[in-house]
Amino acid sequence: MATDTKAVLARTLRDMMATTALDHITISALTAKAGVTRNTFYYHFEDIYSLLAWIYDQEIVTQMAKYAQITEWQKAYRVLLDYIDDNRSFCIASFHSVARDLLEQLLATVADALVRSVVNDADPSLPKPLTDDICNFFGLAIVAQVIQWLMEGMTVPKKTLVHRADIMLTGAVQNAIHNAQTLG
Repeated sequence: MATDTKAVLARTLRDMMATTALDHITISALTAKAGVTRNTFYYHFEDIYSLLAWIYDQEIVTQMAKYAQITEWQKAYRVLLDYIDDNRSFCIASFHSVARDLLEQLLATVADALVRSVVNDADPSLPKPLTDDICNFFGLAIVAQVIQWLMEGMTVPKKTLVHRADIMLTGAVQNAIHNAQTLG
């Protein structure tokens, strides 16, 4: 039942964001439209932003876990880009709200997982601090690419973004590992 209530609140928030800026949606309006009480909302979520984070977690993060292997990181990246494209108005509305940091955090989580799979495949015995540094560097580069894509109205083809990331990651992660081992 709890998941059903969360799903109703999520659908309602998505519907409302189609016509109202996220920053102007109140919990009172959301719960009235969803047909639940404020107490019910607060039982499940701290605020509207935690609901938004839950939506992104359910719709992207859990879906991307299927593509955690090195051989499929491009598919995972494509899943992310397809989600953003398929949910363009929802993602753009999130991006242009005070909740932009939630979208950026989601992107950072997903990008870290993508790069981490590449790093772990290249050398699973790397020390955690080095793995974290490499994932942070390349993951944030991917996040910057997606943010630029959003800022420019998503006009660049998704395959171009995936290709760009492939060019940057292929060999670069192995080079970073090599440099850390020889220069480190």
